[in-house]
Amino acid sequence: MYLLVYKFGGSSVADAAGLRRAAGQLAAAAAKGYRLIAVVSAQGKTTDHLLQTAAALTPHPSCRETDQLLATGEQASAALLAMTLQETGAEITAIHRRRILRELEAGRIVVTAGFQGVTRRGDITTLGRGGSDTTAVALAAAFDACGCRICTDVDGVYDHDPRLAPESRRYDRIGYAEMLEMAEQGARVLHPRSVSLAQKYRVPLTVLRTGAETPCTVVGRPERR
Repeated sequence: MYLLVYKFGGSSVADAAGLRRAAGQLAAAAAKGYRLIAVVSAQGKTTDHLLQTAAALTPHPSCRETDQLLATGEQASAALLAMTLQETGAEITAIHRRRILRELEAGRIVVTAGFQGVTRRGDITTLGRGGSDTTAVALAAAFDACGCRICTDVDGVYDHDPRLAPESRRYDRIGYAEMLEMAEQGARVLHPRSVSLAQKYRVPLTVLRTGAETPCTVVGRPERR
């Protein structure tokens, strides 16, 4: 089974146009015969706005309720992307993890919320900032995916922020260790935990712009064909 995991960041699904680009990208990959899992972050600055609202109500919000609150952002994104895929005619389902394999074998695109999980007691919990990257890599490792594609608003990994320094150079390929060092020093394209997990389980990572498969940056191993 040729499986790919796509992760779409908050800026990639911030509005209807972004959701349509993401859905189109998934539909195109599905048409090529890939089985797909899509992980989504909360739209735009949703997480920041939710935290601000909680802070306005209480200076000491409980961890349990904060996790429940923040998890709604990714749940909304997953539902919206699912609706967009349905509108374009692709067959999708937003499902619990234990059903993923069954749905993939049925030929469906699986859309799952990133950033969150469930405790043994059944409470919603979150993985912290960058948790959607970690979710995507973890799923890719768990299902032995041939690749994990991190879709964002830039077309790869640069030596400087290309939005601030137009002369920045994009890497065609970068090793796990170098990418991890960059992430730990503040590069915002990938969360350090996701890179560390990819390195541990040898998950092929690709960083690309939402809606376009090239150009891109390959992190670590190239995708299996």
